[in-house]
Amino acid sequence: MTRVRLSRIFWIGAAAILVAAALVALVAVLRGDFSDSDGRIVGTLAAALIAGSTLVGGLVLVEHGSRLLGWAAVTVSVPAFVAIVYSIWDFVFEGEGDSWRWGWAGILALIAALIAVTARLLARSPAIVRLALAAGTLAAVAAIASYVAIWKDDSGDAMARGLAVLWILTGLAYLLVPVLQRFSSAGTPAGDERLVAELEGVEVVATRSGRGVAVDLHPGERLLLRRRS
Repeated sequence: MTRVRLSRIFWIGAAAILVAAALVALVAVLRGDFSDSDGRIVGTLAAALIAGSTLVGGLVLVEHGSRLLGWAAVTVSVPAFVAIVYSIWDFVFEGEGDSWRWGWAGILALIAALIAVTARLLARSPAIVRLALAAGTLAAVAAIASYVAIWKDDSGDAMARGLAVLWILTGLAYLLVPVLQRFSSAGTPAGDERLVAELEGVEVVATRSGRGVAVDLHPGERLLLRRRS
């Protein structure tokens, strides 16, 4: 499945989810009562949108060659969505039971995976890729630490400060990825050219100008130069 097709499927699904959420809200308004079931339906749709974003982002990364991170995101998205849905529909409002803890586990897992995936997709140059991987690592550590604090119930002031520091550093690294990527791209002239390969006087040149030919390769494909006999 190509990246273009994945994107189309995701955006169609996202539009369907938003329409469904709007219909639920409209029915609740016209009925004059936003019930618990309405809230749970909207919450489930929101979880589906976030989990779907993580899933598609992971598959796109796999196409780009980042298989470890891509498949990790795909693997995390499904059980995380299940945990959130379980928490939404099994939650006891009096505070009994541990279903809400599973919901937070799913939310934290999706947040960490989505940060790692989108940061990696935004990164192009090697230095920015390393920063994106650092953002993903910080997100995973912050999510795990937050989950431990949730299960302990008595995290204390030191734990709260530590979690705040981790999430601040995660947000900083994540936001720096697109900013620094744009900064590095802005320093390159629009018509800049880079020689990729040369064979018997024939050059393959990567360019940012409009003179080039855009080539959409399928996963695993490479360009090949050959001279007709």
